[in-house]
Amino acid sequence: MDFLSPDDDFNLLSLHDLLVARDQFHLHLIHKPNVIGTAVGRYRIRKADPWPDRDDPNRGTRRTQQHRPARTLQNSEVRPYSWPAILVFVRQWVDAGDFSHPEDAVPPAVYLATGSRVPICVVQADRDDLRPEGAANYNYPASVIGGGYPVVCEVQGREHVASIGCLVTDGHRTYALTNRHVAGEAGSPIYSIIGGNKERIGSASPLQLTRADFSTLYPGWPGQNVFVDLDVGLIDLDDLNRWTTQVYGIGEIGELADLDASNLSLRLVGRRVRAFGAASREMSGEVCALFYRFKSVGGFEYVSDLLIGPHGDGQLGTHPGDSGTLWLIDAGTPEAAPSPLALQWGGQVFLGGSKGGSSYALATLLSTVCNSLDVTLLRDWNTGLPEYWGAVGHYSIASKAVDKIHSAKLKRLMTENLARISFDLGEINKKTMAGLSKRDFVPLADVPDMVWKVGPYKRGGMSSPEHANHFADMDRRLTKPLAEGATLLEICDGKPENVAAPVWQRYYDAVQTQFPAERESRGLLPFRVWQIYDAMVSFVKAGEVEKFVCAAGVLSHYVGDACQPLHISYMFNGDPDRMVPGTVRDPKTGAKSAGTVPEGTGVHAVYEDEMVDAHVPEIMQGIDQRLAAGAAWKLVTGGHGAAVAVVGLMQKTFAAIAPREIIDTFLPVADEKPAQRAVEMWRTLGSRTIDVMADGCFCLAELWDSAWKEGGGDTSVTRFDAVDEATLERLYRNPEFLRSYTLKTIEPVLQAALPQNGGAAAPVRRRSRAHA
Repeated sequence: MDFLSPDDDFNLLSLHDLLVARDQFHLHLIHKPNVIGTAVGRYRIRKADPWPDRDDPNRGTRRTQQHRPARTLQNSEVRPYSWPAILVFVRQWVDAGDFSHPEDAVPPAVYLATGSRVPICVVQADRDDLRPEGAANYNYPASVIGGGYPVVCEVQGREHVASIGCLVTDGHRTYALTNRHVAGEAGSPIYSIIGGNKERIGSASPLQLTRADFSTLYPGWPGQNVFVDLDVGLIDLDDLNRWTTQVYGIGEIGELADLDASNLSLRLVGRRVRAFGAASREMSGEVCALFYRFKSVGGFEYVSDLLIGPHGDGQLGTHPGDSGTLWLIDAGTPEAAPSPLALQWGGQVFLGGSKGGSSYALATLLSTVCNSLDVTLLRDWNTGLPEYWGAVGHYSIASKAVDKIHSAKLKRLMTENLARISFDLGEINKKTMAGLSKRDFVPLADVPDMVWKVGPYKRGGMSSPEHANHFADMDRRLTKPLAEGATLLEICDGKPENVAAPVWQRYYDAVQTQFPAERESRGLLPFRVWQIYDAMVSFVKAGEVEKFVCAAGVLSHYVGDACQPLHISYMFNGDPDRMVPGTVRDPKTGAKSAGTVPEGTGVHAVYEDEMVDAHVPEIMQGIDQRLAAGAAWKLVTGGHGAAVAVVGLMQKTFAAIAPREIIDTFLPVADEKPAQRAVEMWRTLGSRTIDVMADGCFCLAELWDSAWKEGGGDTSVTRFDAVDEATLERLYRNPEFLRSYTLKTIEPVLQAALPQNGGAAAPVRRRSRAHA
């Protein structure tokens, strides 16, 4: 081997050399009938090929071999010894000797004017459309908004969805970075779903990027008639206090990977990257190639800075709706924050391989974006949140309740399925909650919120039957009481016969008549528990383990709601009896005007999410202490008995923490940063919040045990292993599984189940036609 010959080691080639060669021969390559695109990177080795010996004199050089199997992106990889190369993507794999016209074959290499030989790596990668947006699995914020969450805008009567990437600032204002094709024209209102409500979060900024000349972005590099596709938009935020610089599912971010023509090199190819997209949630992959040329229009070529694909045998799994996602260089250790690298603006599916195809992300370097818009990456606003925020309460109650189950067989079944229902206790106990969720599957404890209320399989909007299943306003005092009492708390106190839909209907009718200015809120949380309990009993009797586990898992969500004070009060987000001057925002246009708002507006999210999420370790330890010291609740019989038990839980919750006290605690700190609000509210309410959450654990375990015993689970159920996630997902995506009802329509469902529940319910007074 002649060590003086530059052809003997392709690693002497630079990124600039590859770009020169690609630019010089691109038209020659792209006009071949089988070629669909090109990129630059490193030679991809088939995964089935053996690794060379260290002493192999041919290591680092290309070896030709006829009749090799097709090389695809899925069956090949970048190895440490992969040499620089031009990647040429073709529709079909054809051996060199099989072309009818030899000039149609892609050559193994091209030569620069200097005489340097530049290898060509041919990859079979026919393109296909991405999966439809309906396959996405959106995750919406409960309170604080950050990277990885969806944004929604309305265009020509249709909703467009994209991801938030990160926060940037021009020194005066702060913006959320996303894609231009979703943000739309300057001034267009932008929304998200926050706490289950569609709310305006900002408007499209006039600062946008569509495309840029390659030679302008990368001076000195060849790229004649080439555009870099950027597709970047900024959202001018309405309220910065609602935002965090953390990326959901990832946490705090590190320093920007500052790349330009002076330091961008082939070392980036093969680097591990990760992201959290609004549609696909957590994604992990690697940089497959640089400057992927994906289309030609009007004599101009279009390139993407990065082509990001799966790592190893995995799937990237990106979907429409991930546009705007921030990709970060994996730091390699949990302690180090990942470095923001690029902003995804599109996706591509390449066919090939036994799996039929795989999705890839097209992304623009974030340093290019920031430089072009003259903005700076923001990294330290409202940080300190857990890695996953907004659902800690539901997950905690579901996880801890397993320890209080009586039946050994049921405990075994629920323990095996804990990862399907919630998360492992050790993961929730970690202060950073690192790695809390690594999959698209939604844990059952959060399905009612993240799938049935606002997800792609939602059961309607905010006026849908499912929405009212999550609360019950029990404390609004009637000015003209019913015969049973003035509030639902009084009506049901020690009177189980009044836990009945007709009684509650009469109460809500009176509320609507006596307080016409308030919205009609006919919450039916205890009756939803009644419905699910009856279903659980029937599933146990039939030995349908999958359905029982699914129903038991989602039941934990509603029990979690029942022990949250603001889910059982008309003061759920402020006190409507004390209206105060405030700014009223038009939900459609975002226009602000002077008006009045309930005193304490905003308290719901601050208490249930900000405060709870900031004190996960204390909550976990406190619940353990309460459960160890307390006695298990008595078993119930029948769905009505389950509803009465939940009403008892709600009564106990209200007695422990009055909603008005939560508002009074919130008011002095309402204008503080979220971290400070969480500290101050915890000082007053933290211990009692742990108390009511522990009560929720006892209640949930009681209902699980009761349904198991009533259905004869110790004899009717014979398998106790973990249920397949795909099976559970098919169940909860079926709109007929635990179908959602309103208070007006649920009574027949509940009454139909009474005979097989052993007559547990006391006789209830039938409602008249006038109250239907």
